[in-house]
Amino acid sequence: MGRLCAQGVIIFMLGLLLQSHMVAAKDSHDLNLAPLDFAESLFFDGDYYRAITEYKRFLFLNPDTKKTFWIKFRIGQSYLLGNQLQAAWLMFSDLMVKQNEPTSKAWASLAAARILYLQGRLRQSLEILQDLDLQQDLKLQGYKHYLAGCAYIRLGERDNAGLVFTKMPANHSLSTATDLLLGSLDRIEDIPQKSPIAAGLLSVVPGLGHIYIGEYAIALTALSWNGLFAFATYDAFHQRQIGVGVLLSVLELLWYSGTIYGAISGANRYNRDARRLYLEQIDKDAGLDIRFPDSADVSNMIYR
Repeated sequence: MGRLCAQGVIIFMLGLLLQSHMVAAKDSHDLNLAPLDFAESLFFDGDYYRAITEYKRFLFLNPDTKKTFWIKFRIGQSYLLGNQLQAAWLMFSDLMVKQNEPTSKAWASLAAARILYLQGRLRQSLEILQDLDLQQDLKLQGYKHYLAGCAYIRLGERDNAGLVFTKMPANHSLSTATDLLLGSLDRIEDIPQKSPIAAGLLSVVPGLGHIYIGEYAIALTALSWNGLFAFATYDAFHQRQIGVGVLLSVLELLWYSGTIYGAISGANRYNRDARRLYLEQIDKDAGLDIRFPDSADVSNMIYR
């Protein structure tokens, strides 16, 4: 009798284990993953907005899934690739704040920092990166240093850029690009610049300021019109046409001050364009972005 009871208990336990295994298998494959597979298919087809809907549907149907973080991360990535940077920022920053698990928090923080970088909020991006501890993950560590270096380049802080680039882990996928950017830092000092103050002072003689910044046609126009107004003003007063002379004096003052302001603005524009061309060239040579997160990497995280 005792032997039969023991056998019955064993059979009962085996039945429970088999049933739980079958339910888990069904939930993870037949029931749960079908909508997720469809969402991933839409994502990789570039249909990001429909993919977002399907990811959200999956989370609604499976509120207790352990995949919640990575699916929300994919939603943020879908917003990013769909050029909805603010929506992506809200998603990644929320994940960054609420996540305690180190790896997940690191991914969210790095993604959030990149969104800020793409929005031109460089100082805020650097604040996140500086607080990000990635000692155990060399891959993410490399992304961190590369993005920080790119931000410093855009800010014109050559020394800081060089410092973080030298921290790039060996044999990282961005090592070659990092070496190219390090080599480009020496060219920052060679970017041609024009002094706005000098342009303004030279424009005391109409046209000289524009010649200084290379705007020769505008310089000729400024000299001609200022000369014409000055002669007309002198002639009006010489002919005792006081009202006309006063009016022409006001117009000449406006044109003359506009010439000075135009030269100063032109110098600033010259400097801005020279810097833009420099950044465009090094972006073409090496790339000023980390292209993070990688779609395949996130997919592996979702399905692991």
